[in-house]
Amino acid sequence: MLLVLILVVVTGSYVLLRSLNEAAQRNRDTQAGTAASLALAERALLGYAIRFPDDPAIISRDTGPGLLPCPDTRFDSGDVPGQADPPCAISSSTETGLLPWRSLDVPDLRDGAGAPLWYALANAFRNNPAGTVNPSTLAALRVDDCAAGARQVAALVFAPGAALGNQNRSTASATARYNPANYLEGENASRGDGCFSSATGASANDFVRVIDRAQLLDAVQRRVLSDVANALGRYYTDPDGDDVAGVDPDCAAATLPDDCDNAYPWLSPYDNPTTGAYLGVAGTRAGQLPLRRVDVDFPAAFRAVWEIPTDGTISTTGTLPPAEACVRSTSAVCSVQPPGFSAAVNFGGPVLGTGGLPFGAGTCRWPGGPALRCASTVVVSDPDGSGDVLSRAFVIEIRNLPRTLAPPSVTHPRLEDVLMSAAPLGTNASILITITDTLEPPAAAKSVLGLARLLVTAGLNIDAFALTGVPFDLEVDDDDSIDPPARRSPGELPHWFVANDWQQFIAVAYAAAYAPGNVAGDCTAGTDCLMLERALRDTPASELDDVRGVVMAGGAALATQVRPGADPAQVFEADNADFDDRYTERTTANDFNDLLRRLEPND
Repeated sequence: MLLVLILVVVTGSYVLLRSLNEAAQRNRDTQAGTAASLALAERALLGYAIRFPDDPAIISRDTGPGLLPCPDTRFDSGDVPGQADPPCAISSSTETGLLPWRSLDVPDLRDGAGAPLWYALANAFRNNPAGTVNPSTLAALRVDDCAAGARQVAALVFAPGAALGNQNRSTASATARYNPANYLEGENASRGDGCFSSATGASANDFVRVIDRAQLLDAVQRRVLSDVANALGRYYTDPDGDDVAGVDPDCAAATLPDDCDNAYPWLSPYDNPTTGAYLGVAGTRAGQLPLRRVDVDFPAAFRAVWEIPTDGTISTTGTLPPAEACVRSTSAVCSVQPPGFSAAVNFGGPVLGTGGLPFGAGTCRWPGGPALRCASTVVVSDPDGSGDVLSRAFVIEIRNLPRTLAPPSVTHPRLEDVLMSAAPLGTNASILITITDTLEPPAAAKSVLGLARLLVTAGLNIDAFALTGVPFDLEVDDDDSIDPPARRSPGELPHWFVANDWQQFIAVAYAAAYAPGNVAGDCTAGTDCLMLERALRDTPASELDDVRGVVMAGGAALATQVRPGADPAQVFEADNADFDDRYTERTTANDFNDLLRRLEPND
């Protein structure tokens, strides 16, 4: 009997232990399946955000990285399961729905219990309607703490687990399938409030994967840094845009290296990111990017001369318009006697954008494509001391004229020149010259004396036309294609870069060896290269003394930073804020959130 009793106990224990082990294994398998699906969903969402502007279906040039698909929320029978359903918003209770796995190009992901994954998205990062994404973008979703100042969450992915209580998971009913209460519990089951919970227990078994704002922006900033580094690499390889098969024709005859004009652009001295000119200044190798932005005026010390003696149409308005000879030739000497002036004013010679008297500061504007508009004004005061002022404004607009790029030098940034001599204008080409005279008495309203306009179109002849010295460093894309061969503009950046104000968060620095006009070649480690201190998580601290250059992205404003402002310490931290050839790369913390990318020869 004792043996029988022992046998019964042993057998029961074995059965019980086996049952417990099998249950534990099933639980581990369920958790492993859930974790794998959540991880894949997170990677797919981050990948989607990083690659968003590369999607050929994207029409707007303004949409940059960082945008995520709307959830799958449709009830109608004709809808495709797994497809994102824009538009979406917290206010319309469409911020939460099924994971749009088809839009993410992943399988129909399920958790370990076989339930489909759910997904919630903050308004600021949705792709429809799309908004601006940069380090200032805020996220409205909250987890566990729904107060306004709590952790900002960009998106969440939910694994619902096994059904609880009266949850109806019938796939036959679209209404049931898209009702979060049939899969999620508590705060997660409600829509339209932006509030969620990661708590689990007897009445809640949702597993939550959080993609917070900092995590998403970190991934996006790395993409932006890569694009900037690549643009600078293209610029460095061919700063005057004339290489053929990688060989600079200016150097080949002298049997010099394949590209003897290698140089990064002179940078823009650091200024208030919201109002700065982003214009390269000779001698500046640490600062902001020098950008030619579409439809944004920029200072330009250009020089313009022309001789168009017969062709083209002249039109005039006003009581005292500029003489036709003055409009047709900068070599003509023209006199104007404004009402009340004690003597005639003589005009003649090149039109300058120098900013020195009598000319006001010149500006140019690039409308995109092969067009350019430059303007300057001559200001003359009546010599009798009455205070009367005559201003003559010149506006020169050209389209489809032959242009060349001059590489940056020790004394100037990269410049664009437009030169024509004794030739007709080509197809779709035009020159429009407008001269306006304005009288400004000290005690009366200013009045336009007259305006004269000369329009020269395709096929018409000119003796000479030259517009030279127009700054042209990094071009902002205006045609949805980066550096096509016909554009000859190495160093182009995508239009979304400025549409999302990324220029306000980027700074660049490089060693003197890579500046324009320096033929020394590479910098020497420990001597004239940049220094980079590195203190990254799970990596031994180190110091690099052979860095040729860095691109830096400032993160979200820290508690001690006030933006905007002209002090780089309001965007960057530690050694990155003083541009002294020594920089820092560290793990993100409460007092540091800069991201860095080194400039390498093959960028």
